Formats: sequence, C-alpha cells, structure tokens
Amino acid sequence: MEELIYAALALPLLVGALSMIIAENSAIKVLNISGSLLTGGILLCITGKVVVSGVFASSFMYVDALSALLLLVVAFLSITATLFSASYMDNELARGRVKLSALKRYYALLQLFIFTMIGVLVVENLGLMWVGVETTTLASTLLVAFYFNRSALEAAWKYVMVCNVGILFALLGTIMLYYTQVGVAGTETAALSWTALRAISTQLDPMLVKLAFVFILIGYGTKAGIAPMHTWLPDAYSQAPAPVSGLLSGALLSCVLYVLIRNLVIIQAALTTSFVNYALLAFGIFSVAIAIPFILIQHDIKRLLAYSSVEHVGIVTFGLGIGTHLAAYGVVLHILNHAVVKSVLFYLVGIIGQQYGSKQLSRIRGMFAVLPGIGAMFILAMLAIVGTPPLSIFMSKFTIVLAAFEAGWPVLGSLLLLLLAGVFAGMMFYSTRMVFGTAPRRFVRTSIGKSAIMAVSCSMLWIIITGVYLPPWLQQLLEQAALLVARRG
Repeated sequence: MEELIYAALALPLLVGALSMIIAENSAIKVLNISGSLLTGGILLCITGKVVVSGVFASSFMYVDALSALLLLVVAFLSITATLFSASYMDNELARGRVKLSALKRYYALLQLFIFTMIGVLVVENLGLMWVGVETTTLASTLLVAFYFNRSALEAAWKYVMVCNVGILFALLGTIMLYYTQVGVAGTETAALSWTALRAISTQLDPMLVKLAFVFILIGYGTKAGIAPMHTWLPDAYSQAPAPVSGLLSGALLSCVLYVLIRNLVIIQAALTTSFVNYALLAFGIFSVAIAIPFILIQHDIKRLLAYSSVEHVGIVTFGLGIGTHLAAYGVVLHILNHAVVKSVLFYLVGIIGQQYGSKQLSRIRGMFAVLPGIGAMFILAMLAIVGTPPLSIFMSKFTIVLAAFEAGWPVLGSLLLLLLAGVFAGMMFYSTRMVFGTAPRRFVRTSIGKSAIMAVSCSMLWIIITGVYLPPWLQQLLEQAALLVARRG
C-alpha cells in the first residue's frame, strides 16, 4: 500500500515536469491524459484495498474509509479535468488567448495541484495536513491567475491573501491542539499525530480545545468558503479556467472539508458541551442564506455557480452540526455528489462560454436551438445541483434534512428547506432563460472536442446512476466514513 501511495504522489510531479520540457501540444495532451488516468487508477487501487483490508497506517501515511472516499473524488475529477482541459485549451490556443508556453505552464501547475490534494488526503499528521492545505493554495493561485489579465490577477491576489490569513488562524488552532496534547501525553508521543490525539481526545483541556476549535473553524472555513469567510471564492472561481474552477469547487473544497472533519473528530470528543454543534449549525444556515441574494441577482454564470458552492458547503456544515450518524452519512454522500455535479457544471459553462464568447447571463440564450446536446446536459446538471429527484444530490440533501428532524431540530430543518427553495428558484430562473429562447444572431459554433464531451458524459452518467443506485463497495465505504465522521468508528 505504501508503494502505491508514493507512486500516486510521484506521478503527477513527473508528468508536470515533463510537460514543461515537451515542445508539442499534442504530446503534452497525451502525456497529461495518460498520467491522470494512471494516477486515478492507482488511487482507485488504494481505495479498493481500504474497502477490502481496512485502515492503512504507517509512520506518516494514513488512509481509512474517509480519506479513501476523498481519494476517489480526486481520482475521478483529476481524470475528467485533464480530459476536458485537452479540448478546452485547444480552443483557447486556437483563439489566441494562450500561447504554447502558457499551455505548458498550465499543465505543469494542474499536475502540481493534483499532487497537493493527494498529499492532504494521505498524511496522518494534523500539522502535515495544514502544510498540505497551504500548498494547495500556492499551486492553485497561479492557476487562478493563469490569463494574467487585470481581473485574473485581482482574483488571485484576493484568493491568496484571504486564504493565507485564514490558514494562519488554522495554524494557531493546530498549535493549541499540540499544546493540549503535550499537557496530557508529554513530548514522548508523536506531535499532532491524528491517531495519538484521537486516543487521548477525552483527556484534553476543554477550554483550550474550544478556543482551538474557533481558530480552526475560521481558518479552514475560509479555505472551504463557509460564509462570511467566503469573499475570495466568487472571484477565484469566475476567473480561473473552467477545468480549474471544476477542481477548485469539486476536489479542493472536498479536501478542505476533509481536514476540518479530521479536526472535529478530536475536538468534539474533547468537549462535553454542544458549543461545536451550535456553531456549525449557525455557520451552515448562514452560508445557505447569504448565497440566496447573490444567486437571485447575478450577471455572471461562473459567479452563480460559485455562490452555489457557498450554499453547498453550508449544507455540509449544517450536517456536521447535527452530529448524528444519519447526518454524517448525508454529509459524506453530499461531499461526493457535490464534487461531481459542480465540476461538470463548470465544464459545461466552459463550453458555453467558448461557444457564446461570454460568461454574461444576459448574452447566453437559446441553447436548445444551437447547442441541443450541451443544453440538455446543462439543464440536467442544474436540476441535479438544486436537489431534484431522482438525481444524486437529492438523496444527500434529503438525508441531511431528515437527520435534522430526527435529531430534534424541526425549526432549523424547516428553515433549511425554505432557504433551499429560494436557491432552487434562482438557479432554475437563470437556467431556463439560458436554454430556451432565441439564440444571438452573431452566434458562431466552434469545435467542442471529443475529450471534453467524454469528460462531461462520464460525469453525467455518474450523476444519473448514483441517483438511483450505489454499488455495494461504495455504499460500504460511505457507511464506514459516516461512522468516523459521527465519531463512532
């Protein structure tokens, strides 16, 4: 298992380095698609071994059901993002928006970004997880700024400044956890080892752990896009290339939530009060609520999807606040579902933006007339993201709301349903305006590319199939991950 983990970490670095050396666009595309397929295959093997054999632990590495589930997300999204990038960047190259040198840099940074996310998910130490989250910021900042125009540079600057301030808060909270660990176990135990902290979590100083929780929630909540620490997110998502936006919203958001959950397992075992639950419930409801006005009054399609991500991270945070096993199952299922649905939406918006030459909602009309296939997949994906049955996200949203009622929070459950209705109204209002009506007179069709269609089709199949059927091995993985999130595993 350890050899597979090292291979999964080394391969993206190798592919990224070779991307900077190779001189031909076609060779770079083949290299990156092959590399991502191989990396994804290795991650799937790691996931399979966890399903069969259980937890893997070594000096620095740790992979259990929760990390295996997130590795599955990174595997799937890295493959689809690389496939989509091949066609998307060909069009950008043909339109003169990028040069070959920039294309080489793009693929190298993309592989580096994938490496950092894998690193976050396979380390055992909370301090190394913090380092991993920080490196994801450094790698993805250059991707956000990829076009190097004024808007992209402003978004990248805002992204790196806000997230680095947030991550410093998380560091301070992590140091406090280490201080409490030393107070209980001394300096002989491995510093910030997750398994060591979990073993002594009930003995940690509650007051210091509560303070650590505040800093950790603000810190990682900033990177995850929990309101009101979400201010960087709409700018970064809207300015990054479409495949990068898909990875930011689908894979990176999931990885940061993973690190937050790892810390919460320790924190909630140390505290006997409901302070953590109340805080998570409040931030969750607030994140969903604050997304609504920005969704209802929006002009940019990528910013619309960005505020949808704020809503969904709020749903996950709300589920974590409920704290029951049913809510935990809904949380892990929702993280998985949202990652796939939101990434494919950004891919589709990337195609739409290239075809219409604009991201402005007012300029995108009549998709059914000029892009019937893309229009059909777009409206289906939008129906999925707002939780329409029987598509995948409906079940995870329903599970979290049901858990709220079962846990004795009927008012909050009803409030969440009301807020979700507001999100549904806004998202579907813009979606129907985009797909119906008369297309612009100056619409000029450009090539979409087979690899882009393949990436989108694979994601759409996932959305449809998992809405009605989960394979037994995936169901087992979700159950085991839920036990850990609910602090019962």
